[in-house]
Parts: sequence; C-alpha cells; structure tokens
Amino acid sequence: MIRLPRILRRNRRDADAVRSFFDPQFYRAEYPDVAAGGMDLLLHYLDHGWREGRNPSAVFSTLYYADRYLSEGAPQNPLLHYARLSPAERLRRPTHPGADFPALQAEVVAPYFDARHYAGAAGLEAGGEDPLLHYLTTGWRRGLAPNDSFDGAGYLLRHAHVRRLDVSPFYHFVSTQRLTASDGQPLRPAAERATRLPSDPSQATDRQIYDAVAAAFDQAYYLDRNADIRDSGIDPIRHFLDHGARENRDPNPHFSMRFYRAHYRSEIAPGLNPFFHYLTIGRERGFKPDPYGRGQWPPQVAPRPDEWDQARPAADLEFASVVLIMPVYKGIDDTLRAIHSVLTTRQLTPFALLVLDDCSPEPALSAALAELAGRGLFRLERNAENLGFVRTCNRGLDLAAGRDVVLLNADIVVFGDWLDRLLWHAADDPKVATVTPFSNNATICSYPVFCVDNQAQLEVGPAEIDAFASRCNSRTSSPVPTGVGFCLYMRRDVIDSVGPLDAETFGRGYGEENDFCLRALKAGYANILAHDVFVFHSGSVSFGALLATKGADIFRTVLTKHPDYQRRVETHIQVDPARSARQRLDYYRFAQRATAKPERRTALIVTHDLGGGIETHIEGLSARLAPVGLDVVYLRTDALSQIRVDLPETSAIDFPALVLSPIALAHEVDFVAELISWLDPALVHVHSLAGLDERSTRALMDLIAGLPTGYDVTLHDYSAVCHRNNLVRPEGFYCGLPEPSACHTCIRLDRDKESSPPDPAERRRAWAGFLSGARRVYAPSRDLAERIGSALGLSGLTLRPHEEVVPKVPPRPAQRRDGPMRVALIGSIGIHKGFDVVHDLALDAQLRDLPISYTIIGHSYATKTLEAVGVRESGPYASDAAALAELARLDPDVVLLPSLWPETYCYTLSLALAAGVPPVVFDLGAQAERLAEIGCGYRLDPTLARDPQRLNAALLALPLDALRAELPAFRPAVYPRILEDYYELPAASRGRADRVPA
Repeated sequence: MIRLPRILRRNRRDADAVRSFFDPQFYRAEYPDVAAGGMDLLLHYLDHGWREGRNPSAVFSTLYYADRYLSEGAPQNPLLHYARLSPAERLRRPTHPGADFPALQAEVVAPYFDARHYAGAAGLEAGGEDPLLHYLTTGWRRGLAPNDSFDGAGYLLRHAHVRRLDVSPFYHFVSTQRLTASDGQPLRPAAERATRLPSDPSQATDRQIYDAVAAAFDQAYYLDRNADIRDSGIDPIRHFLDHGARENRDPNPHFSMRFYRAHYRSEIAPGLNPFFHYLTIGRERGFKPDPYGRGQWPPQVAPRPDEWDQARPAADLEFASVVLIMPVYKGIDDTLRAIHSVLTTRQLTPFALLVLDDCSPEPALSAALAELAGRGLFRLERNAENLGFVRTCNRGLDLAAGRDVVLLNADIVVFGDWLDRLLWHAADDPKVATVTPFSNNATICSYPVFCVDNQAQLEVGPAEIDAFASRCNSRTSSPVPTGVGFCLYMRRDVIDSVGPLDAETFGRGYGEENDFCLRALKAGYANILAHDVFVFHSGSVSFGALLATKGADIFRTVLTKHPDYQRRVETHIQVDPARSARQRLDYYRFAQRATAKPERRTALIVTHDLGGGIETHIEGLSARLAPVGLDVVYLRTDALSQIRVDLPETSAIDFPALVLSPIALAHEVDFVAELISWLDPALVHVHSLAGLDERSTRALMDLIAGLPTGYDVTLHDYSAVCHRNNLVRPEGFYCGLPEPSACHTCIRLDRDKESSPPDPAERRRAWAGFLSGARRVYAPSRDLAERIGSALGLSGLTLRPHEEVVPKVPPRPAQRRDGPMRVALIGSIGIHKGFDVVHDLALDAQLRDLPISYTIIGHSYATKTLEAVGVRESGPYASDAAALAELARLDPDVVLLPSLWPETYCYTLSLALAAGVPPVVFDLGAQAERLAEIGCGYRLDPTLARDPQRLNAALLALPLDALRAELPAFRPAVYPRILEDYYELPAASRGRADRVPA
C-alpha cells in the first residue's frame, strides 16, 4: 500500500559532521538497493550502512577503518570517528585498504577459521600455502567454506552489496557482527565453541541462537521490509529474536515465517524460534523454508560468444512498427542478457532496438555494446554526458519520432512472442495509452504475489511462466492507475498529446512513468496490465520502478502534480482487478505440474476440510492409488461457497498447494470446470460436499455430473438427507431419520448452520438425482446403504468397508488389574459422539461412588466440564500408534463408543479391536453391525443413552472375562488390487498411462 513514510527526528549534528566525507553519487551507484529504497542516502549510511560494512565513498573503507583503528571498545561509526579527528590526525590515518589489508582480515577472521576443515576442502598440502590466506585471497571466490557451518555462497546471495566490496563473505560477516552485536563479541572463537549445537535445539543458549541466526539473516532486507525497525536504530537481529519472529516478520527473502510455522507446527517445540529450528533441524531434514523452497532466482549471466549467433538484427528505425528503447548505465551481465533475449525471441512485429549508453562507468559494458552494434544487431547511441534515466528515455522518444515505443530496463528478460502479445492489447483499443506485462518484480503488476518483489524461484522458470500466462490468460487485461517502467508500452499519439516524460520535475529518475500515466488517464486514455505476458525483471541494475517502493521526496513530487495519485493506487490495491488472472496462472501452473509425467494420470477426490474419518480414508486411498499410476488431487469445500485445491500428505506432485487461493463457486464455477479440464482426471471420486451452501452444492453437483469422466461417490455421513450431516438434533439426540416434513422443526432450532438451508425434500431430490447419475455409489456399511437407499429411493448401492492399516500391538495381559472398572473412550468426543452421555455417566459414578472410571484417549470439546466430574483426557494423539500405546498403558477393561447416531463407519472401533480391548456400543449403525458380524463386543440398548444410572449398571454388569476371551484377531478389509477390487475398473499396470482408466 502506497503511503507517505513518517518523518522522524534525526541527529543533525552527526549528519553535518560527516557530510563533507560522504559521496552520495558514489553511494547511489554502488548500492542500487539503497537507491531503490528511496531513503536519504546519508541517513541510510548513518543509521544502517556502516553496520552493514558499506563504504561512504570510493576512498573510505568502513570495515578497513573499523578493524584497523576501532577494534577495541564498543562499536561506533567509523566515518563519524574519522570526521571528529583533527585535520592533522586525519592526514596520518589511511582510510582505504592497502597492502596490509589481507593481514588485517586474517587477524579478524583467524579465531573463527577452521584451518583443518578448509585445507581438506581446498586440497592444500600440509606445510604448503597458508589455508587462511588462501581462503581470503582465492578460496572464497571458488565457493569454499571457512568452517563447517558458514555458507559463503548463500551469504552473498542474501547480501548482494558485499560483492561490491571485493572481500570474502566470512570476513564481512565476522567484521560486521562486531559492529552490530551489543556485547562486542559476535562469535566465539572456534577453539572455545562446541563443534555442534545441542542435539535438542530448545537447549541452545541465546548466544548460540544469535550466532546461528545471524549467519543467515539479511539485515538489509529486514530493515527494508520493516520501516519501524529501520527508523529505530536497534539491532535488527536482536529485534527478530525478541519480537519479529512472534510477529511473523521474515528474516530473509527466502524464509517465510508464516509458512514454516503453519506447515511444520507439530515439529517445532513450543517457544522455539521457527527460523532457528529450520537452520538446525529442518534444513537437514529437507523441510522447505518457504512454499517453494528453491531459493532465489539466480543472477543473470552474460551470453557466451556462441549464443550471439542465435540473435537476429532488429529492424532499422525507418522500417519498424515499434521502437524498443533501452537506457543502459551499469551491469554488463544483466544488460547483455536483456539485449540477447530481445534479439533471440521471434516476433511478427518489425521492431527496432535503440540502446542508449548513458556514459556507463563500466568500460567493458560500453565496449561490448559497441561491438554488438557494429554487427548491425541494434542501434547504439552514447550520451555525451550522463543525462540520467528520464532524459535518456526522452532522447530515445525523440529518435523514435512517429512510432510507438516500449521502454525496457536493462535488467529484464523477455520470452516467446512477448512483443506481439503486448501490442495486441494496444491494437485492440486505441484508447490504451500504456501496457505493462506481469513480472516477478513490478509492484502492482507483480506475480505471483501482488505488490511484492518475488525473488523466490518457482517450480518452473520464467520462460515457462510466460508460456503458461499466454495460454491460460490469452488476450485478457485489467486497468491499472499507472504502468511500471521496467517494460512499458507507450502509444505515440498519447506521447504527442500529453508530452514526454517530465525530466524537469523528476530529475534522474523515479516517478516519471507514474506521472506520464496519470497525465494520460486525465486526457481520457487508459493504462492496462496484460495478463498474457510475463517479463522477468531482476531489479538489480534498474533505473526506475513503481513509486510505491521509493522515498518521501519523490512521493511528494508526484502528489504535488497529482493529488489524486495516492487514493487511485490505494483503491486499485484494495480492488485488485488482476487477482483472478494471477489465480488462473497459479492454478494453470499447478495443473501443468500435476500432469507433467506422461506415464501418470490424476485422480480427483472431492471432499470437505473438516478432518475426521473421511480424511483418514482419503489419505489411505491416495496412498493406494499412487502405485498404479494415479496422483490424487483434492478438491476441498471451503467456507459456504468456495472450493480449494489441496494435495495428500504423501503426494508426489511437487507444488505448494497452500499458495492456491479458494475459488468462489457462486461466480467462478466455469473456472472450476476449466481447472478440471486442465487436470484431465482419469478418476473422479466424490466423498463429501459438506460445508457448502445450497447454491454452491447444486453448482458443484451439476459440474461434476457433466464431466465426461463420470464419477463415483462414497457416502460417509448423512448430508444427503440431513443438513446437520449426522442425524443428531440440536437438543442432542438421534432424530431417527424421519420424513422430510419433520426436518423443518430441527432447522428452526438450529442456529449453528447456514441461515437458509434447502427445503429438506428438495435436498433429498437433488441428492437422489446426483447419486443416481454416479457410476458407483459406495457405502462403508450395510446399515448406511439401507438408511440412505430407503430415504432417497435408491437401490444398488455398493458395500465397500474402509481399508485400514493399523499398527500391530503386543498381546494384552491375561489377567485384568484389580480396582475399579476402567472404561476408555477414543477420539474427539463431541455432542454427537456422546459427550453428554460420558458426562452424565461420570457424574453419576462420582455422586454414587461407583467402582468405575472414565478416561478419554484423545480429547473432548469441553475438557474442563469433564474434568469436574472426574473424566481424564490424554490429549489429542498424533497417530494410531500413539493411541494404541496410550491404550496399552491404561489397560482398560472396555472401550465405550457412546455415539448417539448410526455411525457410517468407525475407525475408533478398529483401534479397540486391534488393541484387544472389548468394545461396547449402542445397538445402532455401522459400529453395531460390525460387532454383530464378527461376533464379539457388547451392544447396548440405545435408550440407555438417556439413563446414566441404568447405563452405569449395565457397564458394571458386563462379563469382562468372557468379552475378552471372545475377541478375534483384528482383520480389516483389504483390497489387494485397488482399481479392480475396489473400483471394479480394468486392470492397470504400474506407471503406464495407456493402462490407467481414462
């Protein structure tokens, strides 16, 4: 969101003291990341730059001065210290590295350098070249590590400005840590510190945590993203450890606190910093630091000489329909790669490429441009003096007189027929003044995340992103208040009408394209974002970008000319017209990933997101389908009118499904249909539509019913006949599945569900039609099939008990322990699972001092209420194995399953049987059916649920020895050939798409 940064009080005395020794032009050119941030350059150096080891001028080395003259005592700003010396003292103090610098670096780094480790990695012979000097002069450039815990390559990626200092990343790390650490001791010498952190990270000391985090922490990034910390002057690492982590502030561009905390919540000990957990445990175990986990996009590399053979000369100006204008100043790798991409992509549109060398300070770059231009590849113009970005662009506009233009930054990469697609949008509407494509780094035109510099690599490269955008978003666009200058089409008629870029107001750059676009808007033209073009933008050597990332002075300048600018942009951000285009591209990328292997197909499982038995079943089903060539994709209901895509926990599809936003069925059902067509599923299996309102349920039913694949349905609950899904009335008792007319009373009493559920009779008609259209309708129990079949007038439902894999447990002791009868309950005990029954039983036992106790292996929805009557809870269990272990520890006499409703299947019954504990159930539903079939356990009269005294008496009267003796070995349902035995589909050999049912 674009807003005016708050003005803070500054120490003018310090600024005045160092001003004559600070070179703002050097600082701007040397550190483009600071220039792009818009902060006053001198104040940046005083507040942060010196702590980051940045140099204030070409003749003053911050780290050299600090380590030569200020190594003792508390950290202080080297330039400020120098400025306060007398003129005579300053003359006697060298401020720029000389021949003594390597020895000085060695002195600083030596205590933390592991010579033996390094010598082995570098292949140095004993008694030969000094390992430390080898590292400082040569080894770090080869990517060698100074010890077993420092990643130099990663450090340089996180701190790009260090490359410009031409010092080893480890020296920079150690030296700047002394400048930022509050105790003056950033690291412990190698001889004094343990070789490894404690095996349990929760036992690490604060110093160990600080050291580990500091090595991977990007201070510049943290301060740039958190203006309140930037302006406070406090140590950003200390702030992150004490406060920022709890507030989900990210420590570097490649680690998402919110993602890691949510995704690995069960792995992180309470109170442990998630970033520290990743550094010490998660990284080694392959945990992802962000949804993609692939690090940042690699820097551009200049094309090899042979790669230029692929380039085709651009057209001469007089024969061009459009002129591409590329101002150039610095960055040989980015610039040459940008030009190469323009000249190697094939366009139908004849275009000229006009490269303007704005007196580059890099002779190698100017020479390369001259050599390439000499081949006739493009037209090169060199400014007689440095004009800055705006005036250089205007010179290009003059040279391209009479033609439309595209302004291109020198750090972009284009793909495919990008120009033809971009120009289509302009040709389609003569009122279009500017067109901007999507990019990873383009604020309001950014993808995948809006208004963010997306540095994280995706699962595909930029070229594939562009190709995907051209397919799924072909010829679509949305309005923007301003274009973004990294790649900006400008119509010549508009340039002639409203004038060129305002060089007088915007000087050397930043804000000029925003001003032009607003002038065009007010002249009746439009600025648009092209959804079908993606241009990569590294942002490393750019001259300009959207004003949202610039400083207060530029912002004021734009507001002075356009007071409506801020509100226009804020409104655009709130409305976000391109949201659906980004969403389509996200889902298209996902679909391409899911269908990337030609030998495999997808299976679409439609389900809810409420957990429970359905989740257990579909996870098991997904694991069974994978070996026969089917990768499962979940389509989950989300809120009342949305669905979202998800993946099984063990999915082989390498895509972070959590980045996919929900899709609203009310007005995007056509998009859901398109998504399914992209996935091209070989199998569609509906397990639940619970959670959707009536309109959305019918829309999804109609969509699924029309799929050419056909569909199967498994019944897991009573949503087809009951708006509560479980036939338990609001008063807490089983309704008996009456005629639809009786359901109106329940609906009137129910305040927890949607305000207007469908008419009960209409619900049943809709579900009857949907189920009758299915290829197969599976019921996990005969009881469920009969109840649903009778209520909906359906026949031919297929009995399919759930397949289960339960851990083996050792045999139970032959003799029961003495003492009160021990009754166990398993799972999550809510109202429909018998919470009130358990409460009343325990209360009755407490009041009458009965020899019976109740323990929940799991938890209830009101723990304190049950604790008050003596019921103990073990807490949620992470797995079946954990539940079985807890059962073995408790050694109960029986497991009571007090569900008030006819369960459709009962996984907790399986746990009781597997543990060898006699189960006791009400004579109702799948649980009673199962016990009757295998001839064990005990079935109680359901009316006892409302009479705790009689129910306690019935439990105490159970023949425990006989119940235990009659328990058979647990034998769950098994489908050896999942496609043939469960789905009754033709055989499919593993890994062969031609054998997987289509």
